[in-house]
Amino acid sequence: MLTERLEMSVNGAGSLREMLGAPKDPEFHLKLLDGWERHVPDASDREAIDAEMKRRCMEANRPDLHAHLRMQMDQAFSLMKQQNVIAYFAPTAAPTGDVYIPGSMFATIRRAPNGESLDGYVTHAIQAYDAKPLFGDKRFIRFERESTKDLQGGSIVMTSIVYVTPIPGSKHRRGLQLTASVARPVEMSATDPLFIGWKTAFDVCASSLRWSPPRA
Repeated sequence: MLTERLEMSVNGAGSLREMLGAPKDPEFHLKLLDGWERHVPDASDREAIDAEMKRRCMEANRPDLHAHLRMQMDQAFSLMKQQNVIAYFAPTAAPTGDVYIPGSMFATIRRAPNGESLDGYVTHAIQAYDAKPLFGDKRFIRFERESTKDLQGGSIVMTSIVYVTPIPGSKHRRGLQLTASVARPVEMSATDPLFIGWKTAFDVCASSLRWSPPRA
């Protein structure tokens, strides 16, 4: 179910830290879900997605849908920019199996204010969101948040699963945050085995995180 993919810089090229002469942060690696790919939310990625959406709408004889989908895409990219997303992961490739997870995952950098430690944030997450170690690994904290969204024709339940781990060499002042979002129908229980399987797949993906020296 998992395939070896993804190699990226935590800060990205041209980060402010690097411009000020600070050492580069290490690269991180994940084993992504079957059919999932890593994307950088930049102009070229946006153009590629728009072209693919247009192609599919034309094949389905629904050119009218393209404008609507493009508006949704523009909103998504605007939100990612506001949230300083450095990468996102989605099922944009052909899967080898028949498992489909209706969700996505975003990578951001969690920074403590005033150069302080992330310990305060971790304590808050434990107290406010019942955060716990991921599979008992205390390098990660994991917690969930849930909300209901109204759509045309019905509602869905959105579950956000947040994973935070310190970036090596940052002295716990910066952390990599992965936020997985998965949708389910309101009639699907939170204890449904299929939904639990989706969440477990994200947990396994996040737990596969490995670090390597920064690129030269």
